[in-house]
Amino acid sequence: MSRSYKIALILKSKSSLPVYRDLAALSDRELDEQVLAMIRRMRANESAVIARMALRQPTFSLN
Repeated sequence: MSRSYKIALILKSKSSLPVYRDLAALSDRELDEQVLAMIRRMRANESAVIARMALRQPTFSLN
């Protein structure tokens, strides 16, 4: 992932990091850590949602 892509990803997320820090001033290592932490949070949230999903019988439509 390029540095600009990581910054764009953080800006598009609901992270409050851009409010408190200048993302362009972060080192590559700090930027990587923030992106990995964001991905970890996303995975944790998704697993909670998936665990609560109701299983339904498979259906199909002829539309």
